[in-house]
Amino acid sequence: MIVATMNLQEKLAHVRSDVDRVLRKHRPTMDRLRHELRASRDKSPRLHFLDYRSPALINWLVTLHCAKKIERIYLTAWWHVQGAGLEAFNLAPDGAFYFDTHFFQRYRVRENGQEDVLGNMAQFLLVNHDITMKRLPTERHGLTEVVGVAREGLFLGTERPGNILACDTYLSVDMLRPEQRDLHRLLQYQAATKHWSAVQRQQHIAAIKKEMDRAERLIKKVEEDRARERAEGLGE
Repeated sequence: MIVATMNLQEKLAHVRSDVDRVLRKHRPTMDRLRHELRASRDKSPRLHFLDYRSPALINWLVTLHCAKKIERIYLTAWWHVQGAGLEAFNLAPDGAFYFDTHFFQRYRVRENGQEDVLGNMAQFLLVNHDITMKRLPTERHGLTEVVGVAREGLFLGTERPGNILACDTYLSVDMLRPEQRDLHRLLQYQAATKHWSAVQRQQHIAAIKKEMDRAERLIKKVEEDRARERAEGLGE
């Protein structure tokens, strides 16, 4: 059970002690998704959402991603602390993303306006289960600033001990400054490509080069046409 007197590292340690139990609980579902994918003509990835309350009194939102060549399990733990409200950890292999009550309040006000507090939190955590964040060369509240990309906007926070990235506020797209819009586009691209294989990256680079070569040829042709038109005009 998580209590208000725990610091973030203690809370994360308590959450991680529950992970093996959660994985065992949901391994049969992943096995079923894998079997269904192999047996079906449709080889598009399967995405399945589950929720679970463990004996440790931690609530889990589990996202199973089953594709032909790779499987991923995204784990998000949430709980309610008396006097502090809702809190959540989205787990990463080498760290975690922490969200506090203030963050979820800002998300509700600035994005979906949902009155149901739990529904608001679940919507954010399920839609944004695969988090992409970036450390910035700036400080926020005297700590290294971090920024993450949501499907609808950006969330801001700080880096804490134990490789915990603590997110405390949310900005919708219409609130972003020009430099934040650029950052939003960059992080969206990184989020879309971070799971690509080496072959996919090479294919993407080749496709970009092909388009750049085509654009260069087009520009050259336009310049040649204009030069010819000027020459013909002078010859009249």
